[in-house]
Amino acid sequence: MKFGKYLLKSAFVAAVLVIGSLGTVAEADARVDASIRPVQLAVSGHTIWDGDAKNDLLISSHTIVSLVGAGKDMGVEGLQKALWDYSDKAIQLHHDIRTQMIPQAMQDRDERLKDGGTFFPTFESKHDVFIRRADTLATSLLEYSSSYEGGAHGMYGVWGRNFDSKTGKELQLMDVFKDANVLIGAIETQLRRDYPNASFIEGTLMEEMVEKMVLDCSIPWTLDPTGVSFYFNPYLIGSYSEGIFTTTILFDEYPGLFKEKYCRMPKSYCMELRPFLPVRTLFADGSGTAVKIGSTDNGLFVMANGSELADSGEAYLSRPVLVSLADGRRYIYVDTLEAGDICQRTRVYNITNGRPVAVPMQEWLTRRGDIPENYAQLKDDKDLDEIYYVMSNPEHFSMTKLDEGTGKANQCYCSVGPNGAPIIK
Repeated sequence: MKFGKYLLKSAFVAAVLVIGSLGTVAEADARVDASIRPVQLAVSGHTIWDGDAKNDLLISSHTIVSLVGAGKDMGVEGLQKALWDYSDKAIQLHHDIRTQMIPQAMQDRDERLKDGGTFFPTFESKHDVFIRRADTLATSLLEYSSSYEGGAHGMYGVWGRNFDSKTGKELQLMDVFKDANVLIGAIETQLRRDYPNASFIEGTLMEEMVEKMVLDCSIPWTLDPTGVSFYFNPYLIGSYSEGIFTTTILFDEYPGLFKEKYCRMPKSYCMELRPFLPVRTLFADGSGTAVKIGSTDNGLFVMANGSELADSGEAYLSRPVLVSLADGRRYIYVDTLEAGDICQRTRVYNITNGRPVAVPMQEWLTRRGDIPENYAQLKDDKDLDEIYYVMSNPEHFSMTKLDEGTGKANQCYCSVGPNGAPIIK
């Protein structure tokens, strides 16, 4: 699915005071639970182009999420059923969207023709899912949707879906929190810290919207490995140009606010990041930071520990994932489609100490799971579908090795090596 470069812009200012003030608190109160084990999920994206002899009318996509294996050995059969239901609904929704939007696109084209127009934009409806958490305690999905139905610009937004991994029950906000009023105050306080120059600083719109969305349980949220992130889509508390606002309440900042069951964190974890959306998180050594990754015309950028790395080279980035190890090391893995390449390459960035640093990669590896064996014979990747085996276990994850000498691709299993680069087992 080559959707081009992400265009999201965020007014994010890193809450670096987390690094200083949170460190000692986190070391004392970190709720690491070694019994929480990672669960392997697969994410499959499916894209369809619809059109007629005149022009393209609609490009649309849906994403399904599935459990790899039966889940019985980990006691997560309930999650498996929940994901089946989730994916069935995603497929049906995609069908319904196409049924509705194709006639709308044709009508828009006809009206432009009547007015003498020569430009006929393709309508869009795209849907992707990022795995914020996948373990035996909880599974959290961050849905991202974008659409264009004519007019000056399209719309986009995110939504969270959170599940108890044992029962498959979809969690509601108050399944995780004890007190809605305390939560409202925590979100408002953290938003002001994260975005001191945002338009919502003046006036009461932000406070009113946070209160309303928490009390009626309409606020998008994800249960992350070390806290809960909240999302405010365009126009809710700011202008369209300010983009999506996101803020995270960490478990150790408000220990009495969370219900005991869901405020435990795994000793190691992997968390997918939506490009351009920041997230605050904790690590095994008790420190915390804000992390953000995105791309510009000049290449990728990685923000962590209050510093930014600009990594040159034209590249479309796919599925960034934050990797936090029990020994305190942390990295960002991201697949990039670089100029001249048919298939993605995995890049790794070390964010353990200070400024992010690019980790040298000795082999061509990608986290995509659907690369054909004879990949070198492809002149272009015309398949609009992609499958990723999402990283959830830093000690055992699937990758595809592309051998430029033989032109062959082979699936392999890897672990995070001493310098952060994947080591083939």
